[in-house]
Amino acid sequence: MELQVALDRMTLDRAVDLAGLVAPYADWIEVGTSLIKRYGTAAISAVVDAAGHVPVVADTKTADDAATELGMCFTAGAQAVTVLGMTTDATIEACVAITADQDAELLIDLLAVPPPRRTHLLAVIEQAHHVLWTPHVGRDARQEIAATRMAEALGPWASGLRIAVAGGLTAADVAALTPEWPRLRFVVGGAITSAPDPLAAVAQMKAAMRPAEGKP
Repeated sequence: MELQVALDRMTLDRAVDLAGLVAPYADWIEVGTSLIKRYGTAAISAVVDAAGHVPVVADTKTADDAATELGMCFTAGAQAVTVLGMTTDATIEACVAITADQDAELLIDLLAVPPPRRTHLLAVIEQAHHVLWTPHVGRDARQEIAATRMAEALGPWASGLRIAVAGGLTAADVAALTPEWPRLRFVVGGAITSAPDPLAAVAQMKAAMRPAEGKP
């Protein structure tokens, strides 16, 4: 069970401050897509410096030109990147190979990926330890509570795979998901970063993950 704190929709100064604040409690810190689009790879470098020993995910949502995009992220200090599951097999396969060569992690973002496409990807993409499959409900599509959406997105297909879940998760959602899925990585943004007290929000999130401790 891991917690990945996502820094998005904020200034770089705010992201750097939050990275330093939550680093003692996070397993990963994510530089969100909006930060990268606004500030470039300088945002990655700044968060890497602030995060200290905590590894950083660059949420590039890569769709093409994998070698160039991933190379820039790794030069900036990222230890994981994301690729869109809706892009071509060739781009995803390139990302799998490049991240393996860099001893880095790859999150395959399943945003808007229908089950047939997911089944195809599971058949053709190398099931390596450094690859995480990421059910993701986008910000513009959120209606029901996140736990309901994620429970529907998960299923037998996820058995034996490394899975990260993302999309408006709260501590209550985390607590609801952990009994059935004790090995998830939870990607949490606004519930922590927009809270009046981000440290208290992190503590609440970690407490919600505790029911999963000790399970196989």
